[in-house]
Amino acid sequence: MNKPKFYQAKLEKIPDVLKYINPSTMGERMWNKNAECPNCGNNKWWLFPKESAAVREDGKAYVECLNCGYRT
Repeated sequence: MNKPKFYQAKLEKIPDVLKYINPSTMGERMWNKNAECPNCGNNKWWLFPKESAAVREDGKAYVECLNCGYRT
C-alpha cells in the first residue's frame, strides 16, 4: 500500500477570474457586480482547483467564500 500524500493550496490573486469561471458578467455569475457573498457580504473567494472532486464531478468551476465557507 502506498503512503498517503497531502497537498497544500496556495492562494494567488486572479486578475480576471471570469476567464476561469464563466465568460459572463460578474453580476450574472455571482448575483451582484461586487461578488458579495449572499451569506455574509464578504467578497473574497477561493476558486477550487480543477483537480478538486467538485469540479471533476460537475464539470464547472466552484468558488468558496474565504470568510464563511459559502460555496457556489
